[in-house]
Amino acid sequence: MGRLSRYLRAGFSLIEVNMAIFVLAGGALALLALFPLGLRESSEANSEMRVAAFADRFIGAAKIAAEQAVDEDDFEDLLTESLDTSGSFSLRDDSDEENDGNDYDEDESGVYFRAWRVGVQEDKTDGLILLELGLSVTAENPKQNPRAMRYADGYGLRVVIDPRGKQ
Repeated sequence: MGRLSRYLRAGFSLIEVNMAIFVLAGGALALLALFPLGLRESSEANSEMRVAAFADRFIGAAKIAAEQAVDEDDFEDLLTESLDTSGSFSLRDDSDEENDGNDYDEDESGVYFRAWRVGVQEDKTDGLILLELGLSVTAENPKQNPRAMRYADGYGLRVVIDPRGKQ
């Protein structure tokens, strides 16, 4: 009789099986909750990468334009040509801190930006022109969020235009 009762008691009870299913379901739900978070973080990283790539492209284009330009207008034309943006790009004269969020340009990569001259100094003795530029860049659409340009990443750049020997 001892052997038969051992065989009848072998195995798992219904309560043990249910507890195991609940533990596995809880773990699976916790893992599923991480997927939207990972997707959102991936999307934000992609946006930050596009913003940084545009800023790098803008700064590189400004340096190249400064090396080839003979004056401010020529610099802006060369910068516009090398950026090859949507066609509406122009350097503003100064940053408007009371901007309503509609003063921006859009790049084909989905980056929204605003570029402006902070200051212009001309050295009369050497003929050099020092341009100080500002750049605000964001991947967030300012039409959907008017504060996007106000809280965008900001960059500053100084370039020197030497018109001697380029004419």
